[in-house]
Amino acid sequence: MNARGFGRYREIAVLGQGGMARVVLAALPGPAGTQKLLVVKEMLPELAQDAEFVGMFTDEARLACRLDHPNLIQTYELAEVDGRYFFVMEYLEGQSLGALLTRTRRRVPLPIYLRVLTRVLAGLHYAHELSDLDGRPLGVVHRDVTPQNIFVCYGGAIKLVDFGIAKAAGAAILTKAGTFKGKIAYSSKEQLGNEPVDRRADVFAAGILLWEAIVGHRITKGLAEPAILQRRFFGEDPDALSVNPLAPPELAAIAKKAMSTERENRYATAREMQAALESYIETSGMRVVDEDVGRHVASIFAEERLQVRKLVQERLSKPDSEDPLLEPVALSSQTSLSDPSSGSESKPAARAPATAGEPPTQVTVSLETPVRRARSRVRVIAGAAVVVLSLGVIGGWSMLRRRVVIDRPASASSTAAAISPPAAASSAFREARLVDVSLIASPATARFSLDGRALEGNPYKGRLPSDGTSHKLEAAAAGFVTETRALTLDGAVQVELSLKPEQASITSAVRPGQPARPPTRAAKPIDTSDPYGPQEAR
Repeated sequence: MNARGFGRYREIAVLGQGGMARVVLAALPGPAGTQKLLVVKEMLPELAQDAEFVGMFTDEARLACRLDHPNLIQTYELAEVDGRYFFVMEYLEGQSLGALLTRTRRRVPLPIYLRVLTRVLAGLHYAHELSDLDGRPLGVVHRDVTPQNIFVCYGGAIKLVDFGIAKAAGAAILTKAGTFKGKIAYSSKEQLGNEPVDRRADVFAAGILLWEAIVGHRITKGLAEPAILQRRFFGEDPDALSVNPLAPPELAAIAKKAMSTERENRYATAREMQAALESYIETSGMRVVDEDVGRHVASIFAEERLQVRKLVQERLSKPDSEDPLLEPVALSSQTSLSDPSSGSESKPAARAPATAGEPPTQVTVSLETPVRRARSRVRVIAGAAVVVLSLGVIGGWSMLRRRVVIDRPASASSTAAAISPPAAASSAFREARLVDVSLIASPATARFSLDGRALEGNPYKGRLPSDGTSHKLEAAAAGFVTETRALTLDGAVQVELSLKPEQASITSAVRPGQPARPPTRAAKPIDTSDPYGPQEAR
C-alpha cells in the first residue's frame, strides 16, 4: 500500500484525525477514467499493536457493515493491508444538522426539522431491530443521537451516522463498568448513570431533539454540567410549553413522553414515536419531502458546496506522479469526534471554556494546498467540508474535538428562508424568529399566563416566537385584581405591572394578605332615663 493510498483506493484529502483513527476522502479508479468518491476511516498505525483498540475498531466496522438502510450511513468493507486497518464508506455531500442549526441560529423551519427527525427515527428502528444470521437480536443502541451525527445531503438523503460508540451484543470489546458513552445533553438518566441501556435511550435523545426544535434553543442552554445532571436525574427538564407557550401542544406532548425520566413511560420503540410525529405532520399540513429538505440546505450552503467541489475536482485531475510532494489537503469540519475508549467529550487545545449548550466559538479556518498557498487560500465553514466528516465517518474515534464555524456574516444566498410549503400548510408553515420577553409584576406572588398557558417565574425572562399576532397576557395573585394586557410579539417586549388589592375600595386600611374587617354595625341611641327614678304604678 503506497503512502498516499489504501490498496486500490487513492487518497484525495484528509478530513480529520482523532485519538484512534483518521478519516480521508478517497477515490476508487475505474474503467474509462472513472473515479468513485468514497470515505476511508483508518485506524492510527501506532495503535494497531494494541488488541483492545483493534477490537474496538473492528467492532465498529463489523456493525457498520451490517447496517443497510436508506437513513443510515453505508459501509462497504473492512480491510487490513500491510498491518493497516481501515474500512470504506459512502461519500455524502451535504451538511450535518448541527452545522445547519449553527448557520441559521436554530431558525430551521419546523416542517424541515420534523421531516429530518422522522427519517432518523426510521433509521434508528431498523438498527434497533437488527439481528444476526441466526435471528438473534443484536440489541443495537446508537447512544449518540445528536445534531452532529445527523447528516442531510444536498440531494435530500437524510442519514444517521457514527455508530462508533454503539452498543451491540456480540461485540469483542465490552464497555467498561463506570465508563460513560455519549454526550450529556442528549443522554438519558440510565445512560448517565452507567446502567444497562436499550433502544429507549435513543428514543430519549430523539425527544430532546424535538424539544429543541419547538423551543428554539438547546435544552442545556446556560447550564453547567452539574446542573444538567441534576435536572436529568431528578426529572426536572422543563416542559416545552413552559418555555415556549406558543409551541404546538401535540408536539410538546410527544417530546414530553419521549423524554420521560423513567424509560417505562417513554415510547417503547422509535417507530412508535415516528408514527406519533407523522400523525401530527399529516393533521397540521406540515408534510414536506426529502427533496425539499435537500434544497433548503443546498440554498444555505451554496458557496461552501461550490468551494469543496472545486477543490475535489482539482485533486482528482492531478495524478500523483505530477506532484509527488503534494500533501493531502486538510479539511476542518464542525463535528464531534468521539472516542469509543473514552466516554467524555474531550476539548480542543487552546480553546476557552464554553458554556454548555451555547454555540461554539467562531474560528476562521484556511483551506490550503501547500504547493499553491499563494493563490488557493480558501475559507470553508466548519461543516462545509463536512462533505464527509459528519458522514458518520467520525464514528468512535477521537479525544480531539473540533467545533469550527466561519466568522463572516451569512450572505443573502445563505439566509435561512423557509421553502415553499404545500398549500394546506401555508398558515402553519413559518420560519421561527424569537424575540426577548421580560415581564415583572408586584406583588412577587403574581404569576403570568399567555393565552391561558402558564409562564414560569416572576420576573419572567424568556424568548418566544414572533408571529405578529395579538396574545392575551394575564397576571394574577391571590387577593389582587387580575391584570390583562394585549401583547404583540413583533419585537422585544418589556412589561411591568402593579396589581391592585381586591378590597381597595374600602376606606379602612387593609394590609395585603389580611382578611378585610367586617362592616361596623349602626350605633343604638343612648337611654338617658334614670333607672333608679320613681317607677310607674303597675
